[in-house]
Amino acid sequence: MPLLVAVVAFLVLLSNTALAADTTQYAINPTRGNGVAIPFEGYTDQHGNPVPISGAVGVDLVFGSGSNQYLPCQNFNPSTGTGDTFVNACQTPSSYATYTRFPVGGGLLFPHGYFMGNTQPDLVHGGMLTTNWGARATSLSVEFYPQQDLDSVYVHPRFDVNRFDHHANGWTYSPAVGRITLATLADPGTTHFGGRLTDAGRAVAPGRARITIFGGEAHSSTGYRIASFAVVTSTGTDRWDSGAMYAGGQQIYILDTVTHQQCVSGHSLITGAIDIDLARPGFGDANARCSAV
Repeated sequence: MPLLVAVVAFLVLLSNTALAADTTQYAINPTRGNGVAIPFEGYTDQHGNPVPISGAVGVDLVFGSGSNQYLPCQNFNPSTGTGDTFVNACQTPSSYATYTRFPVGGGLLFPHGYFMGNTQPDLVHGGMLTTNWGARATSLSVEFYPQQDLDSVYVHPRFDVNRFDHHANGWTYSPAVGRITLATLADPGTTHFGGRLTDAGRAVAPGRARITIFGGEAHSSTGYRIASFAVVTSTGTDRWDSGAMYAGGQQIYILDTVTHQQCVSGHSLITGAIDIDLARPGFGDANARCSAV
């Protein structure tokens, strides 16, 4: 999935976080033991059985809070190969702290849960790095991607964990997430939306427009709240479609990669087409909030 690094780097721009200098500026919580863990089993079909597709799970590691949030693996300069003190522990520098790929036929499961420890392998030099990432973590954001040819067919679930308060077996656990049922547009509680995508009435060039969507609501097997996300890039046609999403309110971010203008609009309910024109104020939405990025 070669586009994921670029996609995730873009998602960080959406968060309006203020990046600090380094992991080491964030305090260590000495009560965390070996680190933090999420009782999360993985993804299944509607009957609790393994899903016969491949996929990947990326986890964003967040320190700090409010306007002083920091994602250590995002602080990476690809031209120099430098960044955070512990960038060598990032499985995908410029994007996720960890990135787990699941092949076809093996299921999309974490049999023992998901763990963010205080030590990680040094993926550049070998050996281990004591990062204390688990002891510093404020939250973990977990995102699922299906195999690319089914990218628009399956909902992309996303959930955040920001409470770790149960100590067991040397780790500090979050509330139980359990299993997440993967859904398509054939399942209840899903939706999709889209419309025209133009520049002064003309089709937008491939790659110029990038539309990122967060929203909808569903729940895991334990009742834990999950949302969905999607990333759509212009292909040279004059139409766009979100692909499968959970039904509910949606936040839509539109980036013109040529002018670096970004417009954001919120929708509590989508009942018709959402037409985008890069030549118009707010990209066609008079209520959009726009800024340079």
